[in-house]
Amino acid sequence: MLVLEGHTGLVNAVAFSPDGEMLASAGKDGLVRLWSPPNELGSWNLHADGVNCVVFSPEGRYLATGGNDRTVRIHDTRDQRILFKSEILQHAVSAIGYSGPGTVVFGIGERPGPVARPSTLSLLDLVPGKTRRFPFDVVNGIRALTTLPQRKLVAWATDTKLLRVQDVSRPPGKAAILKNDCRAIALSHDGRKLAVSSDWEILLFDLDRWPSPPATLGRHQGTVSALAFAADARTLFSGSWDGTVRSWDLERASQRASFTWPVGNRVTALAVSSDGLRAAAAGDLGTIVVWDLD
Repeated sequence: MLVLEGHTGLVNAVAFSPDGEMLASAGKDGLVRLWSPPNELGSWNLHADGVNCVVFSPEGRYLATGGNDRTVRIHDTRDQRILFKSEILQHAVSAIGYSGPGTVVFGIGERPGPVARPSTLSLLDLVPGKTRRFPFDVVNGIRALTTLPQRKLVAWATDTKLLRVQDVSRPPGKAAILKNDCRAIALSHDGRKLAVSSDWEILLFDLDRWPSPPATLGRHQGTVSALAFAADARTLFSGSWDGTVRSWDLERASQRASFTWPVGNRVTALAVSSDGLRAAAAGDLGTIVVWDLD
């Protein structure tokens, strides 16, 4: 186990590069840090009011970030420069992902409260570097978002508990209604499972039967704040405000293990490398823990 230190205060997001060699972290301190664990490769003050989300591009060169300063930025990790900075948006950027090799999808919405306006989801094409409307209007604040770029899939939950999973090249499909607030969402690498937090519980949707009711996989003793699938799509990791990271066997629908890492009182971010070799978790203490997966 490795402990990475550098952020001051809560870490909102962690993400592995596609090859699993680099780890990006984003914090309430406004910093984005890049690691080759255990070494830090650099840090950048990209969003002065705090960074909410960070994601690598599918080829691993670019970092897309969103923050409370109401901007989206694209950072070139090779040339160490800002490739793109959006105009000032009407609300904080709450979630971000890649819907395809050269296209970023991002959502807006203040995390503590609701927002209601058209186009709370937008697309950003890296070439020519312009934002455009999502294929259809999404009118409520985005609470959580995840993507599968190779399939052009985007899944998101709104502050009104509306859940969608969508091929962005197609017309809008059916939505599911959640009973409780959703803070975390994850798609399996094969595109067949969708994991969603529901307060203390974890729900699992079978996308081959969407939008059939989900199964309840398990629960924490606090709000579930982070979810990540293992590469084999047979294991799910969850992080919670109860201070634990847990792993779940999806075939048996049972908990495999529970970890208490030195990241603070709350686990706030979680990531698993696409090669399935490592996982990372972070919390409100500012530290990040990276561990090997068996």
